[in-house]
Amino acid sequence: MRPYKTLLFLIVIFIVLSLLSLVFPNEGIYIGNNLIIRFPDIKKMIASDDVEYADISKILEYHQTEINENTDFILDTIKELPDSIHILPDSLKAEIKSDSLFINESVVVSRKLITPGKVGRNLEYPGNEKDILYPFFKQLYNLKESNELIRVLHYGDSQIEGDRITSYIRNELQKKFGGSGIGMFTPVLIQGTSISMQHKLEGNWSRYTMKSIKNGNIYHKRLGALMSFGRFAPVTTLDNNIFTGEINLKKSNITYLKTRKFKQCRVFYGYNKRPFIAELKYKDNILDAELISASYQLNILSWDIDGALDEITVGFKGEDSPDIYGIALDGHKGIAVDNIPLRGSSGTDFTKTDLAFLRSMYQKLNVKLIILQFGVNLVPYLTKDYSYYQKQLYKQLKTLKGLRPDISIIVIGVSDMSQNVNGRLESYSNIKKIRDAQRNAAFKADCAFWDMYEAMGGKNSMPSWVNAEPALARTDYTHFTWKGSVVIAKMFYEALMDDYNKYVEEVQKKENDNSEN
Repeated sequence: MRPYKTLLFLIVIFIVLSLLSLVFPNEGIYIGNNLIIRFPDIKKMIASDDVEYADISKILEYHQTEINENTDFILDTIKELPDSIHILPDSLKAEIKSDSLFINESVVVSRKLITPGKVGRNLEYPGNEKDILYPFFKQLYNLKESNELIRVLHYGDSQIEGDRITSYIRNELQKKFGGSGIGMFTPVLIQGTSISMQHKLEGNWSRYTMKSIKNGNIYHKRLGALMSFGRFAPVTTLDNNIFTGEINLKKSNITYLKTRKFKQCRVFYGYNKRPFIAELKYKDNILDAELISASYQLNILSWDIDGALDEITVGFKGEDSPDIYGIALDGHKGIAVDNIPLRGSSGTDFTKTDLAFLRSMYQKLNVKLIILQFGVNLVPYLTKDYSYYQKQLYKQLKTLKGLRPDISIIVIGVSDMSQNVNGRLESYSNIKKIRDAQRNAAFKADCAFWDMYEAMGGKNSMPSWVNAEPALARTDYTHFTWKGSVVIAKMFYEALMDDYNKYVEEVQKKENDNSEN
């Protein structure tokens, strides 16, 4: 083919492709729920306009104490998340400076900024009925007189792993309303994560989750409040072998002081076909040992702890292991807050478990508030309509509220996440749809809602968090760093306390009016 014919052929192809890009839908063509065919937009390919990133200067200014606090010694506990999110390619992990133009082969960013209206977000309520949280606020208000130990369960995805976000909320609530300790955790942690204590296992422990039910590895649905349990012996044992297991717990010097001062250790267990021995040890000294009978129900083993102890070991021995649903290190009164990360989850599995058993455990735990924080696992799978998720989430919320009449629920919406769009980092186009589905489900179920996406700064805020000094989010453009988790937790806590303080004002006004009459 002659050169001019080759050139003419290429020009024709370019014109055809350009015309096709003009008529091809911007959002792509959906094939099923998870597959989208997109065509490059010729206007975007040749345009010189730059991506606009959220201005979070007000956030940085307001939270400078938390940001500048020396927490470099706190290690990043999120190791690998292959089953949780889609990690961005290395080409998109460059350091993007917001104060100058930065260009490489994959990313073009400039200092065009979107300014959020205010720092932080208020809690939202269906019909603005703020009394939805009054049952929980009443418990807080009466804590000093009731001397109860009440519980907050903070469920979430990988965004809260490593006690992120939860630890700040726990510490602030305990400082204000009393209580101590790390709360409740599963004996076998998710691989690659940690809790706010040094945790070490000895023995052949196994972890059982919703996946175990689906795979047929267990033949019941009793997962309990932590949506998992652990065992030091196999589920089925046909001989008389003796199995042992230990959980060594040491206080960490890089956590909040309240976390280190627990006063009781409780083990939630049950359904062991044979007796076993449970021991509480301090280093090599046995502080207590009990022979536990066979059982087919949920039980609690409880020990009082000397707050001066810097470590304890809970040991087990027997021909069969109970299902161990959680270990709680708490005070005797005040408030306990549990960090419950469910990696890979979108928060829609609660109704697939044994609800009668879950109700029994909630009762024993004295649960008063549930915080649900999910969404990042849903974002990479684009679809036009998220009404299916709204229905699923509503079902979970309605069911959880029905377990106890005095449970309050707050849904925390999905955070911002970035993807590669024509070589630029932009918010996923479906984040608002997911956020709206979460809000609608929360409102329909009479739950409160907190918009984390808008609290961060809204569209294209994640790159601004990643490139803050110091960084508030990781270069996967999905997860917060430790400092970032403190900032977002403080935003949520202040929104919660703002409404609590308004509740207190109402109560005290009524009390004063009654006393005058």
